[in-house]
Amino acid sequence: MEMNFGELCSPWPEVKIVSGKSTMVSSVVEDSRQAGPGKVFVAAVGHGADGHDYIQAAVEAGVSAVIVDEQRSAELRAALLDTQPVAWATAPCTRGLSARLARECEGRPDSRLIMAGITGTNGKTTTAFLLQELLGRLQGPCGLLGTIRYDDGKEQIPAPLTTPGGPMLYSWLGRMVNQGCRAAAMEVSSHALDQERPGELALDVAVMTNLGRDHLDYHGDMATYLAAKARILKLLEDRPRRGKPVGTAIINAGEPELASVPIGDLDVVRFAVAEVSPETPVDLKLVSADLSLTGTELTLDWRGQQLQLSSPLVGRFNVENLVASLAVGLGLGFNADDCVSALAGIRQVPGRMERFILPSGGLAVVDYAHTHDALAAVLKACQELSDQSINVVFGCGGDRDRGKRPLMGAVAAEHADLAWITSDNPRSEDPDSICREIVAGFDAVSQARAHLREVVVDRTQAIEAALARTLQGDVVVIAGKGHEDYQLVGDQILHLDDREVIRHWIAREQNHG
Repeated sequence: MEMNFGELCSPWPEVKIVSGKSTMVSSVVEDSRQAGPGKVFVAAVGHGADGHDYIQAAVEAGVSAVIVDEQRSAELRAALLDTQPVAWATAPCTRGLSARLARECEGRPDSRLIMAGITGTNGKTTTAFLLQELLGRLQGPCGLLGTIRYDDGKEQIPAPLTTPGGPMLYSWLGRMVNQGCRAAAMEVSSHALDQERPGELALDVAVMTNLGRDHLDYHGDMATYLAAKARILKLLEDRPRRGKPVGTAIINAGEPELASVPIGDLDVVRFAVAEVSPETPVDLKLVSADLSLTGTELTLDWRGQQLQLSSPLVGRFNVENLVASLAVGLGLGFNADDCVSALAGIRQVPGRMERFILPSGGLAVVDYAHTHDALAAVLKACQELSDQSINVVFGCGGDRDRGKRPLMGAVAAEHADLAWITSDNPRSEDPDSICREIVAGFDAVSQARAHLREVVVDRTQAIEAALARTLQGDVVVIAGKGHEDYQLVGDQILHLDDREVIRHWIAREQNHG
C-alpha cells in the first residue's frame, strides 16, 4: 500500500530520514534489478554481495528512496546521493530491514493469518505440506511457502528459494490474504534465519523437527547451525508487540540437540516418536506404528488421550512428520479427533518418498534425501517395508560440504544391497572427483556389501541401470534431488527430473512387453 517514506520508517526510530520524508512509496526491494518508481531500495551486506555496490543501478532504475548503513552514508552521500533526486535514510544495520519495511508496506499480512513455520534438517517440506492440508481443513484455505513451491491459494510457482527474501515473503503473504487464505505454512531455513529474511514475522507456531549435518559450508559448525535454527523461537517471543498473543513452540523431544534450546516463557508442545528418558517431558508420544508399502497406522498418546491416525504416507521418518504436524494442530487448540481426520487424507508429497510401481513388481522411491542422516532414514524406512533387496542411486552436490560425501557413502554401504554412485548437482566441480570422495566412504566399511557399488556418472544412465536390476519385491531409492527438474552442471541448468526418467523407463518397458 502507498504511504510516505517517513511514515513507512516511523516504527523504527533508529532509521534516520536524511531527505525526502514526504516522498510516496509503495513497496520495498533489496535487489537493484527489481528497482523502479515508488520503491524503496534497502542496501544491505548479503552472503555473497553488498547492496551498497548497487545503489547507482537502483537509482538509475528510478527507485524513489534508498536506505543505507549509517557507516557508509558519508562516502555514499558525497559520491552519489547528494547528486541524485532520491529520498534516502540511514540505519545502524540494514540487515533484515527490507523484511521489516516490506511487512509494513503489505499491511502486516502475517497478523491476519495463522502462521506456521517449520525448521529442521529433515522433514521441513513434508511437514509444510501436511500443515497446508491440516490447516486448510480446520481453519480454511492455507497458503504454502517452501522448497517445492509457493502457493497463495490460487496461483502456484516453483520455489526459487526455500524461504524467500523479506520483500517477496511479505508479497506472497499479502497475496494469500487477498486470495482469502486463513493460514500459511512455511519452511524457514537456517540460511533465512541467519540472514534475517523473515524480519519481524509473527509466527503462531514454530516447529523444530530435528538437527543433522547439513549446510556446514555456510554455518561452519554444528553449534552455529543449531543457533541459527533456534532463531525461529525469537519469531514467537516477539509476537505480543506485533499484535498477537504468545505463540507455541513444537519441539521434537527425541532430539537431544534440541533439548538445549532455551524455550523461555513460550508455550511448548513436545512430541516424541522414540523412547526418551523418563525425565524428558513429552506431550504427544508414539505408542505404536504399523508400517507398510500402502500406508501408516499410528497409535498415539496426547496427554493421556489415545489417538489413532491413518495415513497413506509411508516410511519410518514420515511418522515423525505426521506426529509433528499433529502436534501443531493440537498446540493451536484444535480438537484432537478433527486433527487426526484432517491428516488422514493427505496426498503424496512431490519428491518425498514418492512411489512408482515398476513392471517387474518392484518399487522405485524418489526422495530428496541429500544428507547422510536423511539417506539413512530413507533406506531404513524401506528395510522396514520390504524384506527383499534395497538398492540406491545417489550422489552429492558440488561446491557444498565435502565432509558429508564419505559419510553418505558409508551410509549407503551399510544399508543398501546395491548402490549406484552418480552425479547430483556438480556445479563447478568435476563429477568424477565427487564420486571418488563418496567411494572413499564405501571403502571405510568392512562389510562385503560395501563392494556392491558401481559408479555411473551420468544420472539418467545410473537410474535406468538400477531400475533394470530391481526385481519383484525389491525397492530402489533414487535419492538427492526429489522434486527438482534440473541439474546444475558448470554454469548450465540442464533439464533432469528423476521422476520423469522413471516414468519414461516404465513406459518403454511396458511397450516392449
